[in-house]
Amino acid sequence: MSKKTANPPRRVPAKVPAPKRRKAPDELLKAVGARIREVRLERGLSQDQLAYAIPLDRAHVGLIESGKTAPTVRTLVKFAVALECEVGDLVPYVEDLLPYADWLED
Repeated sequence: MSKKTANPPRRVPAKVPAPKRRKAPDELLKAVGARIREVRLERGLSQDQLAYAIPLDRAHVGLIESGKTAPTVRTLVKFAVALECEVGDLVPYVEDLLPYADWLED
């Protein structure tokens, strides 16, 4: 007769904390949002008109322009198409980004 052996206790892997992502400074998001707003106003569009052209919720456009949320690359491309400009036109000029250079070097 064979002896029944108990299953060894299962090892539960220790939880490894996810690496912390550095968040873009609020000022950087505000600078990007302000530049998007500037281009939109140069084109004579309201937030509603821009949101309709993308399509994207108008509230989301407002959050991006106010710097409360970061646009994805896909959203920046949609903005550029709707505003008939280059994606680079929606990003602040290098001189305006210099205060954030320490954050950008990582």
